[in-house]
Amino acid sequence: MGLGPTGVGLRGFKSHPPHHIALLFSQALFGEIRKYPLVPNVGENREVKFGVMLPIPAAPVDKLISIAKVNEEAGFDSVWVPDHLLFVPYGITPEAWSLLSALAVSTRRVLLGTAVSDPHRRHPAVLAQTVATVDRLSGGRVILGLGAGEAMNLDPFGITWDRPVSRLVEAIEIMRKLWAGEKLNYEGRFWRLKGAFLQITPTRRVPIYIGAHGPRMLRITGQMADGWLPTPLTPELYEKRLKVIEEAAREAGRSLDDIDTAIYLYTCISDKPGEVEERLEQFKVKVVPSPDVLLEAGYEVEVPEGFKRYHELLLTDEDVAAFMRFGASIPVEAALEFSISGTVEECIEKIDRYIKAGVRHFILINVGPDVKYVVKAYSEEIIPYFKGR
Repeated sequence: MGLGPTGVGLRGFKSHPPHHIALLFSQALFGEIRKYPLVPNVGENREVKFGVMLPIPAAPVDKLISIAKVNEEAGFDSVWVPDHLLFVPYGITPEAWSLLSALAVSTRRVLLGTAVSDPHRRHPAVLAQTVATVDRLSGGRVILGLGAGEAMNLDPFGITWDRPVSRLVEAIEIMRKLWAGEKLNYEGRFWRLKGAFLQITPTRRVPIYIGAHGPRMLRITGQMADGWLPTPLTPELYEKRLKVIEEAAREAGRSLDDIDTAIYLYTCISDKPGEVEERLEQFKVKVVPSPDVLLEAGYEVEVPEGFKRYHELLLTDEDVAAFMRFGASIPVEAALEFSISGTVEECIEKIDRYIKAGVRHFILINVGPDVKYVVKAYSEEIIPYFKGR
């Protein structure tokens, strides 16, 4: 029998497609390649989870690994990174998947996700390969957060992103087929693939969380997503939007049990009177980035001339100045309502309100004022309180 350099028999290989031949070689070298799922899907465990967003663009890149490890040791369930080319506020903005690769081999337990990537900067096949690689490195801990895109990451670089929601849906379809090991012939509106396949697959069905806010995106989340990851909302606004997702899920033969209901929130903890409010003054425009949700929550503010919503924002002096003027007009009471802030007891009470609204996964941005104290408060008091129920 003819043998290849590894001792694998070559006879009969002509009867196999090329990607099957590659799999046969891999099986001979490393044993059987098992198809996902090997790791339970994140939506299967309904226990409340707590995650942390790494401080990008505030922290130096070389400090982010140690920050992630500290939070893992503190008992957080997930670590997230933003996926930006440019950022408001200004600062160091590392490439998300390179950073997640480093986190994959530096952490042991936490889920690792983007909040959020977009379907425009990377071809779906390239993104699928990247995600599968990091999922393998991490032993099956990756979550792909996806949104419709933001102008700051696209327009300055001439990246096409017309019909962003339709592109997102098509990208998800392509990636899931490639992750499943399919050889793909695909004639879509935006991408065309012919005989396409990947030579790496993830350890399991990679969960896709959608950063949905508008009615169409909310319905798509209910129809096809594994998780929902909106930017800050009050508990009441969260519950209102979750009903749209639930209805769409039901129409698609699914339920909320199939979806990890998450939220991205700022958290600020202190026992000193006035310190929380003083700290949140610096972050109001990030805590409540849209006048639309502010008005929906019952706050009326004057929108300055030239203001653009965060997803429309470019890093021009005019855009950033108008955005910051809007931030200055936000009442600090609104920032408190759209965040988990106050004493430990007040934060526990607020988290309870979010849980009653349907949240099962909190992704937190620690803004101190003493970040070490906030980590300790979650580790020793808040997380055990909710995990022990």
